[in-house]
Amino acid sequence: MKGLASLDEAHDAIFGYTTTLDLTALDVLAKNPRYLTRAKSMDTFFSFGPVIVTKDEIAEVNDLEVITEHNGAVWSRDFVRNMKHRPLELVRFHSQAMTLYPGDIISTGCPKGARIKPGDTVRARIEGVGTLGATVR
Repeated sequence: MKGLASLDEAHDAIFGYTTTLDLTALDVLAKNPRYLTRAKSMDTFFSFGPVIVTKDEIAEVNDLEVITEHNGAVWSRDFVRNMKHRPLELVRFHSQAMTLYPGDIISTGCPKGARIKPGDTVRARIEGVGTLGATVR
């Protein structure tokens, strides 16, 4: 799908929602802001799951709470409605520049990132969607 004109069209293009862990190598990014793609593309820097909840299972995506935990403590929590760019807006926006295909994933990021190091644990939880955790190596 390309050139979605409305949020309704964007909603129609979405299959479902899942939880992601989306990491950034800040040391790489600090060298040059144009290295964003490299800073986000290291092995193991993106994971998702463990489930995909279909959009019909979510009454209102903007009411979902997103929680990030770092070493067992809540690091950040906020609602999708408070995101600078909400999911439907992101789908519509990206469809203006690229063709979206079934299976494509658009990640919104997290409310507040944590600086992590080897041995740390991170978890992302989205109410009604699921929990995804990992240990940093």
